[in-house]
Amino acid sequence: MSPQTRKIIRWIARVWAALMAAFILFMTIGEAALEGFGPIFHLAFRESLMVGAFSIVFTGLILAWKWERLGGWLIIGGMAAFYLLNLIFSGDFPRGPFFVIIALPGILFLISYYTRKKAETV
Repeated sequence: MSPQTRKIIRWIARVWAALMAAFILFMTIGEAALEGFGPIFHLAFRESLMVGAFSIVFTGLILAWKWERLGGWLIIGGMAAFYLLNLIFSGDFPRGPFFVIIALPGILFLISYYTRKKAETV
């Protein structure tokens, strides 16, 4: 993969990650504005685990700007945990493309990182 292609992939991942992080933040602030912060401290065990997994995704979206590999794996791992927890608790995977769309920057960050490392070793 050419350096130019890698750079394009990295910037697509960064912009996408920023948009997804902003979306998550917007939804969180909107929910807090409607319900207040009190309900966050009274979540059921299932909900706490799901929020924890999604918090890992959010952290990965931010960290991947500086550390592509770490952020990418946090995004993918957090989203995998979210899907697994949803399967365990509801017996089904989340429907629709929305959660996959949030996870795609993680894949792009990992592609960018590993193709760069491979090019450096050649």
